[in-house]
Amino acid sequence: MVAALLATTLTGAVALAVQTGAAGAAGPNLSGVTLNVADQFKQYQTIFNATGALKGAKYTVNWSDFPSGTQIIAAETGGSVDLGTMAETPTIFAQAAGDPVKVVAATVGANPKVSPFALLVPTGSAVTKVSQLRGKSIAVQEGTVEQYLLMQMLAKAKVPYGTVTIDNLTLINGSAAVQNGKVDAYLGIQPLVGLDVQSGKARVLTTAAGYGMLLNYLTASQSALDNPKKKAAIADFVQRFYNAGNYLRQHRALAAQTYVKTYGVSPSVATAAVASVQVKGSPITKQIMTYQQKEAATFLRLGLLTSKLNTTGVFTLPFNRQIAAAAGLTG
Repeated sequence: MVAALLATTLTGAVALAVQTGAAGAAGPNLSGVTLNVADQFKQYQTIFNATGALKGAKYTVNWSDFPSGTQIIAAETGGSVDLGTMAETPTIFAQAAGDPVKVVAATVGANPKVSPFALLVPTGSAVTKVSQLRGKSIAVQEGTVEQYLLMQMLAKAKVPYGTVTIDNLTLINGSAAVQNGKVDAYLGIQPLVGLDVQSGKARVLTTAAGYGMLLNYLTASQSALDNPKKKAAIADFVQRFYNAGNYLRQHRALAAQTYVKTYGVSPSVATAAVASVQVKGSPITKQIMTYQQKEAATFLRLGLLTSKLNTTGVFTLPFNRQIAAAAGLTG
């Protein structure tokens, strides 16, 4: 998600790619509107700054950065954030908790053979396959997509989830733990995976390729959606983002260059990291909603949810038209 969406400063081609969205002349006056947007690892802020995608917007964007989607959900619920980016899992627990947030837009993995997520072990570890993790300690933040992917990896390797010890650590703390040998394994994401490998203190045991749809959501607080001006600004923001992303997917070398500059990894690590993420904009589809329901059922089966959810309730569909247009889709 992070690596594939980065790029260096772009010129006229982006100006052609980034069109104004739904909040055009016929919409409400957005002068004076501020959209508070929560980011992770500055991925969206980097996209907009690098491409100039917000040029001409009639509203102001106030950026903030968070370590995970669970914290973004809390900020949306508390009223300090209008819109945020995250994988799908935090929205399952948000719905279970009754948090007033909705999924308004999505990207999906375009290539099941690659993933930015990976399971790492300390460089000197004797562990060479996932099946050897029975009885071991694994760092992963609970309530996140990393936890769900870890569940899938362990299940495929026939390692019951209850036979491993989970260290509930944030991505950054988990990265430090595996490098320092304080845990036996860690489920991480780019750019941290690249930095861990570059340090020489950790190695990839396996990537998460093929274990999930690689979903990334934009979620909005219900209070922002209930505000006509903020809702119009969100619609415009969504279309600008997907138009910019459409362009960047065709210029992956540019993404790698900025990845080097932003995160301090080597060009070879940056190139590999960018290649690990291949995503595309998507309307909220039946396939996405079915996947969300299946994931929620997994958490329920393991006792991490206390009751069954109808996960369609966390989605709102009015922005599908803008997403389809920006993604070059017909429906």
